[in-house]
Amino acid sequence: MACTAGIAAEITSNCTTNVLGGVEAVAYMFNRADMTLTYDGTTLNKITNIVKVGAAVMYKITGFKRNCNFGHDLVASENNPDRYNHFFSFPQYERLVANIFNVDNINDVVVIVETVNKGTGGDGTFFVIGPKYGLWKATDTRRINADGGQRTLELTSLAGQEEPFSSYVLLATNYATTKALLEGLD
Repeated sequence: MACTAGIAAEITSNCTTNVLGGVEAVAYMFNRADMTLTYDGTTLNKITNIVKVGAAVMYKITGFKRNCNFGHDLVASENNPDRYNHFFSFPQYERLVANIFNVDNINDVVVIVETVNKGTGGDGTFFVIGPKYGLWKATDTRRINADGGQRTLELTSLAGQEEPFSSYVLLATNYATTKALLEGLD
């Protein structure tokens, strides 16, 4: 990771660069050790390919409207490079014993989301959360008389294992190729 200080390009935040928030209803999750990620040699927060390790599987998380969320928080330090705490939150509606057991055991995973606002040619459309160090359960809450009794989870980077970049983008040539890559891994 290159530790750079300072700005290296213009920033334009106006009507032409304004984007919409939101993610599509389907996200993808896999155990971090189950996939090998290929990083671009020039743009270090760009991922260009994902390959299964053995018979690994990427799983879909299907949400409803805007009930999945992701992002990051800066972890500033006076004696180390800046790092970023990644997070992904989602509800679990299922109540069967196997579904509960599955979610109880989620840790050290990576999540990929597709934004509603599609970037040019697919760039800036698929974000990878926790690719280097994984995401771990930080909150897991259920109140049976609130929110329809849903269970709500937030996965985050572990303290001291935050990511070197605020965002990682998956782009395998273009939108169609990237989407096909994801669909081929489940």
